[in-house]
Amino acid sequence: VSQVQSSVKMGTVNILLFSLVVVLLSKSVVRLESVPPTIDESSSAASEYEVIKERMDHLKFSFMELFVHVKELSELIVNNQRTAEQNQLAHVREVKELVVSNQRTIEQTLLEHKNLMLNLEDRLSANVSLITNYSKKILDYQTICANHDKIRQELLTLKPNSTNIRGRPTTEVQVKSNTSPIFIHSCNEGDPKTTGLFKMVGIGRTPFEVWCEMEKFGGGWLVIQRRFNGSVDFYRKWMEYRNGFGDVAGEFWLGLERIHQLIKNGTWELIVEIKNFADGYEYARYSDFVLGNEWSKYTLSRLGTHSGDAGDALKYHKGMKFSTFDRDNDEDDSRHCAEKYHGAWWYRSCYDSNLNGLHTENQEAKAIKWFETNVSLKYSSMMI
Repeated sequence: VSQVQSSVKMGTVNILLFSLVVVLLSKSVVRLESVPPTIDESSSAASEYEVIKERMDHLKFSFMELFVHVKELSELIVNNQRTAEQNQLAHVREVKELVVSNQRTIEQTLLEHKNLMLNLEDRLSANVSLITNYSKKILDYQTICANHDKIRQELLTLKPNSTNIRGRPTTEVQVKSNTSPIFIHSCNEGDPKTTGLFKMVGIGRTPFEVWCEMEKFGGGWLVIQRRFNGSVDFYRKWMEYRNGFGDVAGEFWLGLERIHQLIKNGTWELIVEIKNFADGYEYARYSDFVLGNEWSKYTLSRLGTHSGDAGDALKYHKGMKFSTFDRDNDEDDSRHCAEKYHGAWWYRSCYDSNLNGLHTENQEAKAIKWFETNVSLKYSSMMI
């Protein structure tokens, strides 16, 4: 642009110089015409003078035409120069506006892309969480299906017990007779004087062995947990607590799934019996006892009114999910209660009772405990 402007300016200067020359020549012609003739008035001289004068007139006219043309050309160049400058300024403005507009468009596009990426990240995170939850549910379904088959297989392999065990267990269980176990739907159907082993039907496809307490507390109580000598290790995995373990005629845990299936309909009471190593006996009774299903992690959903000489050491655990050392479902973020206290229970953060803890006479936190006694327990029994 600057080179064009320089060229235009040089052309304008040259035209002006040329116009000046034309004007000077025109003035010279005028002065020449104004000089009086000194030539003889002969006819030939007069004729030559006329010819010269005519030529001078013609030359003057040509110079005037040239002057006018040069002036017009000069004005045209000046106008073109102004137009070029105006066009240049307009073009610069357009380019500047275009650059600004493009910059804004780019910034807006980048912002939209950023927001889109953030949205995609949020959706991806939500989808990952959803997939994780679905995967966990699928795994739980597979586990449940697999364990239903396992329970059926285990029940089919159970050998019929040819003995009928009577008497209330204290530190050991004694065999009283050799009669086959009676098939029942509830412990209320048994002989009111016969505490011992029965075959329960109606829960699942295959009957399973249960221990019915028929003499104490009015009878008709089904034992779901019992400990008295430490012969069975209660520090076990989730699936074992789900399905049950131990010997129903000795130390055992009936199984969370069976307990849930037994008490999911109707109203059930719970009695907890405890005895320390000095044979001090106490009990706690609850007018209602409800466990959630496996999806709820067998939550201790409801506890009725407490009574008995043992303190209420279950109230603290109400509403809690069941935890084992391989399934941490407690509310304590800083520690794994089941692992720390060597048990499996409805831990909160962590316990007021720990009936599935370590069977030991030592006064330690891992031991079988009922908060109000605050001593290690030798014997515990849970009945519904």
